[in-house]
Amino acid sequence: MKVSISNLKNDPQIIEQLTTAYRNSYNTLSAGYKAPEEMALYTQDYFRQKVKRFAAENEKSSVSRTFVVFLDDRPVGFVRYSRIPEYYKQNPGGETRDLEHGMMDGYEYAWYRKVKFVDNVKLDDSTMILNQIYLDPSVQRLGLGTYILAQTLPKMKEKGVRNLILEYNAQNSNAEKFYRFFGFKALADTEDLDHILRKDNRTRFYISKVKMVHVPVEEAMAKANAKMDEIRRVKAQGLGRILIGLLQNKTARK
Repeated sequence: MKVSISNLKNDPQIIEQLTTAYRNSYNTLSAGYKAPEEMALYTQDYFRQKVKRFAAENEKSSVSRTFVVFLDDRPVGFVRYSRIPEYYKQNPGGETRDLEHGMMDGYEYAWYRKVKFVDNVKLDDSTMILNQIYLDPSVQRLGLGTYILAQTLPKMKEKGVRNLILEYNAQNSNAEKFYRFFGFKALADTEDLDHILRKDNRTRFYISKVKMVHVPVEEAMAKANAKMDEIRRVKAQGLGRILIGLLQNKTARK
């Protein structure tokens, strides 16, 4: 297996393959806690448009950066970092909130977020959000998540990033376990309220609880590198056992 990672480019074939991996991963993660009506909104084209936007941002914007993971030259996932919103930097009383509205797949929507900070951490221009890290379910649990962090965190450090924050659904226990390993600590609890205004004039409300965590880049890098060293040792030992087994079989045949 050949593993590599590089900046996302506006290549139609890569975008389409990455769209499928993104949708597969998102659906697998969300199916346990999102209503079928909400899941139906996330079509293939919805994810395709997001991936296209990520590629455009790589070319024209310094707000975010998206890296693609390739397995045997096939896109199987990605990680996206972005600048923190301005309203995160202003949190009097330990709370802040934001409102967004627009169109999604022909439906008008409104999104409201309330954030309550549980740790007093300075959020400034040296902080970035690890917005998304998705891998196709078929290649999960192979150490690729660790590989992504080990490869991309140094690039973020070179750009002056000192701290990372990220968000995950409160019901996603696997994500919580993964991020805790890399040193992420609780930063805030959020409540997201989505109002989906459908064409038949009916409004659907979806509420999700989200956890926000933070970590110094140096700490996350050290843990990612240590984990990669461990993975390499395990693989080397496994290869060693295979070679010993072959030699033993060859000796026995003689």
